[in-house]
Amino acid sequence: MKKIILAPAVALAFTGLVASPVAAAESTSAQSSSTQTAEQKKTEAEKAEAKKKEEAKKAAAEKAEAEKKAAAEKAAAEKKAKEKAEAAKKAAAEKKADEKKKAAEDKADKKDDAEKPPKKVDPKPAPAPKDENKDAKDDDKSEDEANPINASVQVTSGEVTAEELAEEGVTVKVTGLEKGDKVSAKSGLTGPATTAQGSTATMKLRSANEVTQESVSFAVQVQREGTAPATETSVVPLAEDPEAPEVDPKVSLSTTEISQSRFDENGITVTGEGFTPNGKVTVVGGTATSPFATQEVTADAEGKISATTLKFEGDEPLPAGDYSVWGVDQEAETNSPAQDFTITEDDAVEPIDASLKVDPKEITAEDLANREKGVTVTVSGVKKGDKITDSLTGETETAEADGDYELNLWYEGNPDNLEVGKVPFTVTIDREGTESETLEGNINVVAEDGDDDGDDGNEDGNDDGKDGSVDGDDGETEAPADASFTVSPKKIEAADFANENKGVTLAVENCEPGADVHFEVNPKGINVTAYENTVTADDEGNASVNVFGTSSDVSAYVGAYTATATCGDDTMKDSFTVTGGANGGGSDGGDNGNAGNGGDDGSQLPRTGADLGGLTTGALLLLVGGAAIALTGRKNKFGQTPTSF
Repeated sequence: MKKIILAPAVALAFTGLVASPVAAAESTSAQSSSTQTAEQKKTEAEKAEAKKKEEAKKAAAEKAEAEKKAAAEKAAAEKKAKEKAEAAKKAAAEKKADEKKKAAEDKADKKDDAEKPPKKVDPKPAPAPKDENKDAKDDDKSEDEANPINASVQVTSGEVTAEELAEEGVTVKVTGLEKGDKVSAKSGLTGPATTAQGSTATMKLRSANEVTQESVSFAVQVQREGTAPATETSVVPLAEDPEAPEVDPKVSLSTTEISQSRFDENGITVTGEGFTPNGKVTVVGGTATSPFATQEVTADAEGKISATTLKFEGDEPLPAGDYSVWGVDQEAETNSPAQDFTITEDDAVEPIDASLKVDPKEITAEDLANREKGVTVTVSGVKKGDKITDSLTGETETAEADGDYELNLWYEGNPDNLEVGKVPFTVTIDREGTESETLEGNINVVAEDGDDDGDDGNEDGNDDGKDGSVDGDDGETEAPADASFTVSPKKIEAADFANENKGVTLAVENCEPGADVHFEVNPKGINVTAYENTVTADDEGNASVNVFGTSSDVSAYVGAYTATATCGDDTMKDSFTVTGGANGGGSDGGDNGNAGNGGDDGSQLPRTGADLGGLTTGALLLLVGGAAIALTGRKNKFGQTPTSF
């Protein structure tokens, strides 16, 4: 109920009466008074509006309480009505039995009063003289007129409610008929007439209007040619309308506070329960006077509504402030209690200014493909809550604090698919309220010790004479800690490699004295014949060989080579590269150790004159020097017996 607030009007009238005698002399004061009055009006209007809202809220609560009370009273009344209906149903059944009994008696009386009673019941009057011209049909008709109608009516469709009787009707079965009997509704219910095709007929009857009594009596009429019509009665007991299920609707929100940008992008998610099972529900978001969104949904069989997203339906973002969400049960015409949430203004968000570094700077393909190893990527400049996604694993992590964030990256695949060199990757940083940033990085993949493509990135690992060993690749076990394998130099120009006085030295140190040391050299992707040889370690466990090329076409040796040394059960690997260099284009017949042969094409081994004509066309050879007494650079090489491979 609205209240009329008179205070501002009375105040104005009173002010006018007092101020008018001195209005000319105190115009400034009058203006001040007018301003105060306007402010007072505004304040009182705001109070009135607040009071109005409070009263509306109170009225809504009272209405809800009244509805709850009314529902309880309705339930009690319906229970009482149900009990009453049961009694009426019983009474109707008894009444129906009495009516059937009375109908049977009436039929007996009708038989006694009939002008032409059935045969074999009462004596017939003397037959009239037979008309010779009367056909047999007339005789049959006389016989039909002597048959009385002895029908009965039964409701076969079961118990119905008053609403169902008016809308759908009931099925009525009439028995005791003869073919051709006309059956029609006479009173109480209505429906189309029917003609019996045998001894029974069924009809669909309904009430013209929805009734309020507990049962409905009705009558049907049976007409048979040559016989007086018969009327049969019955009763339709009415069931109570099923009680509407009790509802206690509630809604829940995914959050009670959300930023403007987040709400504008994702909206707010609503779930609910306690609604009418399989009933229609309207989910409303906004204020009591100004909804910002509505969503029509259907509750499931348990009265629950699944996650529903409400978004602002306007063109501009919804202003920051307090809002509510509630559900309206359309079947029960009941609202759920409102759930409040707040939309906050977006804070200023710093743009992303990040960088990354990779540790270690070099890694083998095997280790990069090992999740327990991999590399550590440190991303600097992140903020708490930033989402960080890398392209290698595809995983997304969330920064828990400002500053640096470490990612463990690895290659999810077969390490054999990784080539030596740089493996590019990206790290993407997503921050709410600003544009994301993608950083690019590289992981430097190097070959296993003794198995690279000519890069000298692993030279440092061999300086101490230990890191040249492998970690048991291909079934090989790690070499003893004091054993080592060196290749010197790691890079050599083709002209020097084809010089028997230079070449590449393969040396093993600290092997078991007197043990066999097996050396192998395998070209990688070039047409050069592989080499292998076995020498005996000296008394200090050292052994070495010197490998060099013999062809005058020194450019054919350009490429990468894998060198392997096996000391007992231990195998060690390293590598070296032959480069083109200043003189890599060919041989002048003097620098390759073959000057004595007049600059031939390398078809003969130096000093031995061995014929190479039996080798595969295009294949080249390497020579190797014998065992060395000590490892002092390239000194003390002796016993160079040229051996092809």
